[in-house]
Order: sequence, then C-alpha cells, then structure tokens
Amino acid sequence: MEAFQLKLQRMKNYKQQLLSLLQKPIANPQFRQIFLECDQYQMIVQVLIDAKSDKIGVVKEQLKLFGLLAECANENLSPQLPIIFNHLLKRIKDFESMSCVCTQVAEIIGKIVKHCCFDGDVLNSILKPLMNHLNQNAQHSLCLTRVVQFLSLEILEQNALFLFRKFISLLNQQNGKVEILEGMAAIILSVEEQSDIFADEIIPHLSFLLQNQLWQVKKMALDILYSLVVLQKDKIQEHSYFKELMYELKSNKIKQVRDSANLILDVLQQNNNNQQQSQQQISQQQQLSQQQQQQQQQQQQQQQQQQQQQQDKQVTSVERQNNYGYQIKSSSQPQLHISTSHKQQQSNSALPQQPQTPSQQQINRLSQTPVQTNKISTDEKLQLAIDAIQLLSGILKSKGLCDSTESQQIDSILSKLNERDSYKQPTMKFPSQFTDTETFISKEAAEILREFKEKQKSEYLR
Repeated sequence: MEAFQLKLQRMKNYKQQLLSLLQKPIANPQFRQIFLECDQYQMIVQVLIDAKSDKIGVVKEQLKLFGLLAECANENLSPQLPIIFNHLLKRIKDFESMSCVCTQVAEIIGKIVKHCCFDGDVLNSILKPLMNHLNQNAQHSLCLTRVVQFLSLEILEQNALFLFRKFISLLNQQNGKVEILEGMAAIILSVEEQSDIFADEIIPHLSFLLQNQLWQVKKMALDILYSLVVLQKDKIQEHSYFKELMYELKSNKIKQVRDSANLILDVLQQNNNNQQQSQQQISQQQQLSQQQQQQQQQQQQQQQQQQQQQQDKQVTSVERQNNYGYQIKSSSQPQLHISTSHKQQQSNSALPQQPQTPSQQQINRLSQTPVQTNKISTDEKLQLAIDAIQLLSGILKSKGLCDSTESQQIDSILSKLNERDSYKQPTMKFPSQFTDTETFISKEAAEILREFKEKQKSEYLR
C-alpha cells in the first residue's frame, strides 16, 4: 500500500513538473529527463494533449514534444499511439490554413512511426484514425506518405500492396496528388520485388497524371514512370504512348519536367538497344547451336564412313585371302589336266593296234584329217595357256599373295610344262561350245583361278 501511494505521489510530482515546464519556453533537455525517468506514458500523453495555445510558435514546440517522447519511450509508447494520432490529425484540421503546422505534424508522425511501429498490429492501430481523415485534407495524405517512408522494411513489405492500392483510391480527390504520388514512389523503390504488381496498378493512371496541369504532379508522375522504366522495362516497352508523351514533355517550359522526360527517353532508348542486342545474341546462340549440331552430324557421318571403310577393308582382306587360296589350288590344275592327257596318250599308244577293215580305215583317215590341219593351232593354244599361268604367277608374286612354298610349286608346274614336247602331246580337242582359241583360254584361266580359290579357302578354314 505504501509502495502504491509512493508511486502515485511520484506521478503527481512529474505531472506538476510537466505543467510547469509547459508554461515556460520549452526546453527539450528538461522534458527529455522527465520522459526518461517517468514510465507513466498515459499521464504524459494526456498532459501534452491538454496543453493548448493559440500561438503558432508554442503549438509547434508542443507538437515536437510528441516526437521527443517517442524517441525516449520507443515501442513502450505503442499503446498510446492511436490517441496521439487522433490529436495530431485534429491539429491539422484546426490549423488547416497554416502549412507550417500541417507539415510539422506529418514529420512528427513519421518520427513516431520510426521509433515505435515495429508490429503489424501497431500499424493497424495508427492507420485506422489516419484513414478516417484522408479525404479531408491534402496534409493527411502527406501523413500517410510519411508513415510509408519511415516504416520498417519488414512491415512495409507485408503491407505494401494494401497501402499502394489505398494511394490509388486517393488519386480521385482534387487535392494532395503530389503527396499521394510521393508515397507510391516510396513503396515502389522500397519493395522492388513487387514492382510488377505496382506497375499493373499504376500504369492505367499515369497517362492522365502526366497531362495534369500542375507541374508538380507531372514531375512526381515522371519519377514513378522512371522507376518503372528501370525496374519493369518490358511492361513499359509494351505501351508506346509513353514514348510519345515524353517527346511532348521534353519541350515543357518547366525545367524539372524537361529533364525528367529526357532522362526517361534515354533509358527507353538504352532498353531498346539492349533488347536488340539480346535478340542478336539469342540469334547468334541459335546459329552457333545449329552449327554445332551440323558439326556433330558431320562427325557422326565421318565416323560411320570410317567404320564402313574399315569393314570394307576387312571384307576385302578376307576376299584376298580366299582368292589367294583359290589361285594356289588352280595353279596345279593344268599339270594334272595335261598329265592325264599324256597318260591317256601313252596308254593308247601302248595298246596293240587291231587290224582294221577298209571302211574303218577310211573313217579314221577322215577323222584325223582335221586334227592334222589344226595341229599348229592347238600347240599355240597350249602355249597361250602356259603364258597365262606365268602371267598370273607373276601377278600373285608381285602383290605378295604367295609365300615361298607356293611360289616354288607354281615354278615347278611351269618348268614341267615347258620341258614337255608339245608336238608329242595328243591333240587337244576343244569342245563344241568354244568357237575360238580366246574363248578356250579364258575358260581355262577361269577354271585355274576357281580351283586356286577353293584350295586357299579350304586351307584358310583349316
């Protein structure tokens, strides 16, 4: 009980000190000491609200005390913010004709938000009275702008779209457009990641704002447009009429408007150049990609051709080996053929001649007559066969298709053929299907190669 009475007494003493100080020229150090020592913020706020004066200078000093209190109390002053805001907004209405007081109220509200508003609930508590006064005076819009400018980034990001749309709704009022646009610009620059949403909200209104009669409104609208040109160049590039408006505003009589319009045109031109370069780079990348694909296809084709050539070489090598075997076998065939004929001749000559009748003798003479007339032609054919074998033997040796043993066999066959007396050979009758010597030799040579290949193939498989 005694502690409570002591606390109550101390609170009365602080209140008396405040009332006494308010009667004198305001000295911030003395008020700061009281605000730091006393934690009875409800009493302090009530004393400051009750202190009234008709003098503009005194009113301005008294309003500053709310900012000083917020600086000393910080978030501890949050429960009292709705009361403080109601009082400050009321003072704007009381001194509506005095811009100095209204401007100072907006600055004090910004200071209070900076030191005391760190929660979404606190923001809602101060926005509620502010929204009730927004349509009454342009300075109320300035107060909302100061709230946005001094609000912590975390809280602003959570409420940016709500606040931005609130500013959009205020554009229909006659006064306060400059302050409203200033708040919208602050939101766009503070929350850049949501600039695409802000662009969709504000673009339909920018063309009218850029044609407003007040140059200050044009200037703020140009500032917003510049921010969107930098942050959302693709969206602005889709609206060509902005570029036409910039060409009109670049000759405006107000220097600030001209400078902003020229700056936006420069950025638009730069964006256009960057877009063209980007398209060229994309085109070059596509061409490069196509070239790489073509090179890969060519490399694949070359690899396939090389593989095909290697396969062809392997097949050719096998064929050559087969041909080599066939030729070895066929090289021995003429010897066998000729030897057989010679044995037949010897066996025939060894048989005793049987007595013939006159008619048989006549038939024999008739059958031997063409043989005797063709005897020289048959010997030439035999020599051509020998020459053909020698030619084939030379080709095989020059290409390395015969080893030493096979070469010796071919040479042995040729030497035996050359040693034989062709005139003692029996007459070689050509079958009826061979009409001339060339056809016979070609057939015999083909038969030699065939038998040679069969021999080589059998040896290769073995």
